[in-house]
Amino acid sequence: MVNLQGTFNNLFVLGVVISTHLHVVAAQGVFDVTDPKYGAVGDGKKDDTQAFTKAWADTCAATAGIPKLVVPEGKTFFVGPTSFMGPCKAKNVTFEVCKRLFSCAWDEINALMLLFFFFFVKLGGTIVAPENPAAWNSAKGGPGTWLVFNGVTSLLVNGGGVIDGRRKGWWEKSCSNTKRLGAPGCTKTQPAAINFWGTSGGQFRDITVQNSGMFHVTLLKLEGFEAYNIKINSPEDSPNTDGIHLQDVKQVTIADSQFRGGDDCVSIGDRSSFVYVRNCHCGPGHGVSIGSLGKNGAQADVEEIHVEKIEFVGTMFGARIKTYQGGKGYCRKISYKNSNFTNVMNPIFIDQFYWSTNKNEVGSAVSISDVTFEGLTGTTDVKTPTAISLSCSKLIPCSGIKISNVNLTPAVAGTKLTSNCSNAKGTILGKVEPAVTSLISSA
Repeated sequence: MVNLQGTFNNLFVLGVVISTHLHVVAAQGVFDVTDPKYGAVGDGKKDDTQAFTKAWADTCAATAGIPKLVVPEGKTFFVGPTSFMGPCKAKNVTFEVCKRLFSCAWDEINALMLLFFFFFVKLGGTIVAPENPAAWNSAKGGPGTWLVFNGVTSLLVNGGGVIDGRRKGWWEKSCSNTKRLGAPGCTKTQPAAINFWGTSGGQFRDITVQNSGMFHVTLLKLEGFEAYNIKINSPEDSPNTDGIHLQDVKQVTIADSQFRGGDDCVSIGDRSSFVYVRNCHCGPGHGVSIGSLGKNGAQADVEEIHVEKIEFVGTMFGARIKTYQGGKGYCRKISYKNSNFTNVMNPIFIDQFYWSTNKNEVGSAVSISDVTFEGLTGTTDVKTPTAISLSCSKLIPCSGIKISNVNLTPAVAGTKLTSNCSNAKGTILGKVEPAVTSLISSA
């Protein structure tokens, strides 16, 4: 016999919990950009920039609970170059680009609701950029950014929506476009779609970022940041469209995400440490790269970068470290582990002569040491049969290289894969294919 009294009691308790939680959520302060006070239309045509700016001003000034700026589902918002500036008065701030059937206020109780109901439906919710590059002519920050969060600590940006840079016009003007390559009138800088600067203790999750003019996401001068379930989508031939670019960061995690674009899936720049990239799809693109480091003689301080469980598919590179001749500093304590390659052109690649026309030493180099390649398997695109390439400086050789249990085979049977190793010291553990016979033993 069904215990109706017990069921009733459980549902009553659930109702009390939900009701209480809803009152808490309401008290937190929800700032919807479509509120008449702000006036966003969301038809994809009217400029909603000022509505976003006004809503952010109120969100950042709020002091009760966790203030939340809401970009509701089912609408497309046309927004020009915008900076969401901090610091904010509240300790925690939420920015939601919604893609849900109900109000974003329900996000706070979704985990509880999903235990009992299964009608959680995703619809839409998109922010689009101006298509004409001229829209950046009067932008305060210049053409390098579109949406910027600056100095906002403990920020959560989520919601399941889409951020669309619509950057075909920028790609056509880019100096890196293979059809232009430095032609008169080309542009060296294009807008990065969404940028987190000084946003320590933040999270970016459950968002699609697509068609960025340059980098899709940048993380700069921050500590303790996490990015989960991010989808990056741009054409394979779109120039300089890195998925996530990091610089001057510490304690950053990027996980459970998908990267499809025209450049590095993840690129890790100078002054970065304790960065963890795991369980991601990469491809098309240029792999998960450290660098480039040491440009124009710059000092590089990069350490404790750990990449694991990446599915590289059809990429130009896989596990990659790139440094300029003449640079200084170090790149150390690096690991690429337990990842798979499918038809990848350069699966394992260290290059201390990045963008050099020859291998002449120029007085200094970024030191590369304590690098582990372990548990890497899959197929190599036979257009570049050198599956493992370690091109290191004679002046400052790579040291502490460990290659363990690597098995790379040709994507097309009958092609012999090779390795290239110069000025590198380290150890081979387990079976490594293709063999790296010229690695100088560290024993």
